[in-house]
Order: sequence, then structure tokens, then C-alpha cells
Amino acid sequence: MVNFGKGLTITTSWDDGHPMDLRVAELLTRYGLPGTFYVPLSNSRPTLSTAEIRGLSQEFEIGAHTVNHVRLTALADSEAQEQVTDSKKQLEDILGKPCSIFCFPGGSYSKIHFRMLREAGFVGARTVKLLSLERPCAIDEIAVIPTTIQAYPHTAVSYLRNAAKRFSVGAVWNLLQGGSTTGWSALAGELLERAAYIGGVFHLWGHSWEIEENGQWRVLDETLAAISKYSKCASLLTNTELCSDVGKTANNPKPALVS
Repeated sequence: MVNFGKGLTITTSWDDGHPMDLRVAELLTRYGLPGTFYVPLSNSRPTLSTAEIRGLSQEFEIGAHTVNHVRLTALADSEAQEQVTDSKKQLEDILGKPCSIFCFPGGSYSKIHFRMLREAGFVGARTVKLLSLERPCAIDEIAVIPTTIQAYPHTAVSYLRNAAKRFSVGAVWNLLQGGSTTGWSALAGELLERAAYIGGVFHLWGHSWEIEENGQWRVLDETLAAISKYSKCASLLTNTELCSDVGKTANNPKPALVS
């Protein structure tokens, strides 16, 4: 069982199964950091081949991201259930091992989707709640994972909007703590230092195709190098490992919908 205590936990996750994920994987390997890659079986953008998914799974965790990269909230319940269940089954057929973790495309979900995830056999689901240093909480026996920072040049207004959708005072406080910084990498550094000091989960996530489009590879490299300096004093976990210590008897708060 993972002992969170007041220690630092580091995890990263990467969405959409784009071929550029292999470049992210190379950087994570270089710096000895964990990664969970959420892979849809098809998408409007290019996706990893079956062989590439298998290869990536040799060093990193693979999570489900629906079959066709669709927002569950845009589907009828029966269609959403198929996307949840079939994404797990198809990935397990490819990997030859269990797939236990799920990520909501677009960060969009409602309460019924947690039941679908539980019935399909998932243990956790990652959201796009930003600026969090908190461990996952349980909703309908599913560990719900927030994130700390996205590898993307958000504005302060975007961060505040994200926090407001979730009524997250903690996120606003964390943003204010890093208020003197400029750029996502600098904010990541501030939040990582804070997590190391007070104890918490530092969770970096992103899209490899977005990193390419925004010319963020050098920034990502430098950020991962900075994160790696904390490795000896931190627990380095996959997203599923992050869920292993979450109680299953917690109250079921009403989840916020994300557009």
C-alpha cells in the first residue's frame, strides 16, 4: 500500500495516444520519471499503432481514453457504456494484461459515468482539474484523480476558470502562491516545491501533439529535468498506483462538469 503521509508523490500522464507520445516517453526514460499514457483506439488525429502501444507498455502504463476519443457527456448512456467497456477490452486484447485506469476525453463526465467505470472494472479515472496537490478521492468506488499542471501555456484567467468550475479554493490558493511566475514551467516549479514542502501529489499532464504545435519540447525537457531532481525524496507512481491507497467508503460528492 502506498504511504502518502506528508511526503512528495510525483506522477505524469499524457492523453490522446498521438505518435509524438513516443518522444515524451523518451524524455521520461531519460529522467527516470513515471508516465501513464491514455490511448483511444481511434481519433481525428493520428494515433499510435498496435505495435507502438505494445512497445510503450513495456516501460509505461497504458490507460483507456474511450474507443473513439469522444466526450461521454455527448453520448446516450448506452453509447457511453460501450465506449467505456470496449476501450478497456480492446486495450487489454492489445496489451495482454489488465487496463485499470481511465481518462475522460475533454475532462467531461457526470455521476453515472462512475458507475459505468466501476462495472467495467476500472479502479480510477483522471480528470483535468488543475492546480491540485491533492491525492485522489473516491466517487462510487472509483478513485478520481486531479492534476497539478498541464504542459500548455495557459493564461491566469484560464486557470481561474478551471478552478471556478470545480469550486476549488485550493486551486486558487496554489495559483496565488505561484503568482510571481511566468509560464507553465515556472508555475510547475513553484507547485512542485510547495508539494515537497507541505506534502502532496505533483501531477504533470499534457498532449504530445499540443507540445509539438506550441513549440514546447525544450520547455518540457527542462521541466522534466527539474522534476527529476526530486526523485530521491519522492514516491514515483503511475496513475493506477496513485489510486491504490484511496478509501472506497468516501462520500460521493457531485462531480463538476467540464466543457
